[in-house]
Amino acid sequence: MNQYRPREGERLDTIIFKAYQSLDADVMNTVMEANEHLLDRTVLRAGDIVYLPEIKTVQSVSATKALW
Repeated sequence: MNQYRPREGERLDTIIFKAYQSLDADVMNTVMEANEHLLDRTVLRAGDIVYLPEIKTVQSVSATKALW
């Protein structure tokens, strides 16, 4: 599990997106479970520790469709 120390004013959802390139509900829930100590605030403080568990994310690629 990696640790991240946010800058003053960063938000957990922004950190999650930077780390996993996803805001999928499963990813959000997994990270939030690892960071229950931060759930009482929307804006993080410098010095907080954000735990980033290893999560395998699947990037979906949409098929290219032609009109004709």
